[in-house]
Amino acid sequence: MPATSIPKSTLDFLKALRDNNNREWFTANKSRYQAEHAHVVEFAEALLARMGQHDQLVPMTGKQSLFRIYRDVRFSKDKSPYKSHFSGTMKRDTKWLRGGYYFHIEPGGSFVGGGFWGP
Repeated sequence: MPATSIPKSTLDFLKALRDNNNREWFTANKSRYQAEHAHVVEFAEALLARMGQHDQLVPMTGKQSLFRIYRDVRFSKDKSPYKSHFSGTMKRDTKWLRGGYYFHIEPGGSFVGGGFWGP
């Protein structure tokens, strides 16, 4: 059965990561991260399937829709090595269907957005 919600354990992991955002802690908790990441992948797959009923989306797996948890500190003012959230995107298919959707999972700050970016 597809995951239709984010388990509390995922939010607990993200809280702990926010409080211990360093490589030593993350390495010690890597298996916990992998388990929570798997929950988010399942959720993303269910979300893609549901959104695909209402909009034409680029075919992708839940894992392909997610952004990495590792922060690129070269271009960020925040130099902590990990993001304290899970997030992903769903892209609309064909050049005429511009725009897309974004989801962000963070304790106390989760949201879904939609629209398009244009320079």
